[in-house]
Amino acid sequence: MRPFYVLAYFAIEIGAFVAMGYFLGYAWAILVTLFAAFFGFLLLQRSGRKVFAELRRASRNEVDPRDPLIDTALLAASSLLLVVPGIVSTIVGVIMLAPPVRKLLRPAVVAVGAKRFTASMTRAGLYTTRGFVAGTVIDGTVVDVEGTAVRTPDQTQPDQTQRELPRGH
Repeated sequence: MRPFYVLAYFAIEIGAFVAMGYFLGYAWAILVTLFAAFFGFLLLQRSGRKVFAELRRASRNEVDPRDPLIDTALLAASSLLLVVPGIVSTIVGVIMLAPPVRKLLRPAVVAVGAKRFTASMTRAGLYTTRGFVAGTVIDGTVVDVEGTAVRTPDQTQPDQTQRELPRGH
């Protein structure tokens, strides 16, 4: 099925370039293609600075890290589309750089990432839709190095000495 997508991509890119060459002339078509790629790289540089600034803020726990991480994945996809030659892929890459478009695409990226993660864990035999399946569960008491009981299976509340990581705002 993938060769079909590659052939369809080539057909669309060649068709778009031929149509642009027919209506504008081939010299203008080449100039428009080069200008679109140059403009896309400028936008990529600007968007990249913003996204990496958000990642720095997320690393300092000032913001929730999910959105900057998803934006980084979308930025990588748009930069790949900008590097691939062709006017259609360049236009799609430039459109993906727009913050409202990235906001619309975030749920799709999360869904694809979750599906791939679940598939890879299932292939490894570690996780299914029912939960973790590998390993043997032994009921008992967990004892730390000093010999004090940390948690027993019948406790419903976790140990109060455990601390959670701080969450972003």
